[in-house]
Amino acid sequence: MIRLGHIDFANCFPIHAPLLDAARRPVWLQIEEGSPSQLNARLAAGELDVAPCSSIEYARHQDEYRVLPGLCIGSAGPVQSIRVVSRVPWNQLNGERVLLPTASATSRCLLKILLGVRDCVEPVWGDFAQESEDPLADQSVAAALFIGDAALHYRPHPGWLVTDLGAEWTDWTGLPFVYALWQSRTDCTAPAEMLALHRSLLAARTVFATRVRALAEQAAPSYGLSPQFLTSYWAHLRYDLGADMQAGLRRFYELASGLGLISGVSEIQFAPLPD
Repeated sequence: MIRLGHIDFANCFPIHAPLLDAARRPVWLQIEEGSPSQLNARLAAGELDVAPCSSIEYARHQDEYRVLPGLCIGSAGPVQSIRVVSRVPWNQLNGERVLLPTASATSRCLLKILLGVRDCVEPVWGDFAQESEDPLADQSVAAALFIGDAALHYRPHPGWLVTDLGAEWTDWTGLPFVYALWQSRTDCTAPAEMLALHRSLLAARTVFATRVRALAEQAAPSYGLSPQFLTSYWAHLRYDLGADMQAGLRRFYELASGLGLISGVSEIQFAPLPD
């Protein structure tokens, strides 16, 4: 049995869509849903065998995890679903309250890099639960980071500033960004099933390019978004972990290490599975 984590955001749906249908799901596969931070914790606790976890989690568990080849959730420019909503320009956030969602891991680090390293801005950080809170209802909060479907649905007040972190990263570094990687535990005891799962995920990535509209119509009611919006949103995402995506990932790890957010990654270790 393979226990697969599923991010209950629209960005994960295109790759997991065939496996979410219980009638088509292999008998050896069990789906467990959760936010990125929940899946991160469950994979670390050994309650999952593989999951599309936050890319920063690989750096924190590189002795215990391996990356499934060829798969990621990323962007090469605007991503739409990783956004900072701010009352004031970024250069005025020094010493101001900026809240980060507890559902996130990688995007929290990305914002700290952009503000701290690129802009030399040090806000006062805090946390909030984006599933149940509107952090900007508090007038003392200058800005807040939203991720996933919450970012897609949030409607800022007129005059507030919205900053797409995918666009900011690529404009600054010239590289794409990897938000999540399919990561497996090294102690998984079902190698044949893991290989079959990997092949299914790669096949879904290939099929997705030919079925975007149909998948958008299928998914729209679940996510409260129109098929037209989902089609546009998915067009900004990258699911292939190619050489350029890996270069962006290594640069992210280098900068995160420089801030003391991780200890550093010498090399990305892939699961021993054929592409």
